[in-house]
Amino acid sequence: MELDAIPQLVLDGLLTGSFYAMLAVSFGLIFATTRTFHFAHALTLTAGAYAAVVVGERGLPFVLALLAAGAVGGAVGWLTDAGLYRPLRRRGALSLNIFLASLGLLIAGEAVIQFVFGPNSRPLRGFTAAGLQAGPIATGTVQVVMAGVSWGLVILVACFLHFTRYGLAVRGVESNAFLAEAFGIDRGRIFGLVFAIGSVMAGVGGALLALQDTATPTMGLAPILAAFIAVFIGGIGSVAGAVIGGVLLGLLEHLGGIVLPGYLQTIVAFVLLFVVLLVRPSGLVARARG
Repeated sequence: MELDAIPQLVLDGLLTGSFYAMLAVSFGLIFATTRTFHFAHALTLTAGAYAAVVVGERGLPFVLALLAAGAVGGAVGWLTDAGLYRPLRRRGALSLNIFLASLGLLIAGEAVIQFVFGPNSRPLRGFTAAGLQAGPIATGTVQVVMAGVSWGLVILVACFLHFTRYGLAVRGVESNAFLAEAFGIDRGRIFGLVFAIGSVMAGVGGALLALQDTATPTMGLAPILAAFIAVFIGGIGSVAGAVIGGVLLGLLEHLGGIVLPGYLQTIVAFVLLFVVLLVRPSGLVARARG
C-alpha cells in the first residue's frame, strides 16, 4: 500500500476510534463501578439497533430512531442488572458465575431476536447518506454522524461524572463501595444507574452501527469485544483512558493495513492489548479518574 493512503487511513481510524471510544466508556463505566463483566452488553447494543430499525421502518425521523435505541438499550441494561445480576449478587455468586449468566443471556437474547425479526439483516432507514471529500481524503455523512454522536455522549457522561451529585456518588462507589455505603450512598441504586447510562450509550451505538451497515441478531459481539479491549488498554476506571484506548485501537486497526493483509488486520487489537498489558498492566491511564 502506498504511503499516500496514510492520511485517509488516519481519518478512517479516528472516525472508527471515536465510536470505539464511546462503547469503551459505556462498558468501562459499568465494569469499573460494579465489577461485573457484562458480556450481555452486546445484547443491549443489538436491541438498540433493532429498536431504531423498527422506528425507521415506520417512516419516522432518524433522531427518533436514535432516541428509541437509547431508551430500549437503557431499559434492557437496567432490567438485566435488576433481574439477573442483582439476585446473583445477593446470593453471593462468584464473578465467574455472573459472567456465565451474562454469556447465557447474550446467547438466549440473540436467539429471541432472531426468532422475532428473522435471521436476515435489516437496514436502518430515515437517513440520507452522502459522500464528503476534501482533496484526496474522503468520508461519508454516516461516519461523521457516528463520530459526532459518539463524542457527544462521551462528553455528556464525563460532565455527569464530574459535575453532578449522582456522578460524584458513582465515582465514590467505584473507588470504594463499602466506604460509600457507610456515607449513605445506596450501592444498588448506583449500580442500576450506571447500567442504565452505559446501556443507553450501547443502544445508540447499535443504531449507529445499523446505520453504517445493517442490523443482525449477532451484530453486538465484535464491537463490544473491541470496547472491552479498549478499556483494558486505557485503564479501568478512567473515561480518558477508555477514550484513548478506543481511538488508539481504531487508528492501529486502519494503519495496520499498510503492513498487514486484510484478513490479518483483526489481530491488531489483540496484539495491542498484549503489548500494553505486558508493558503497563494497569493500562495507559492507570487509576486516573476521567
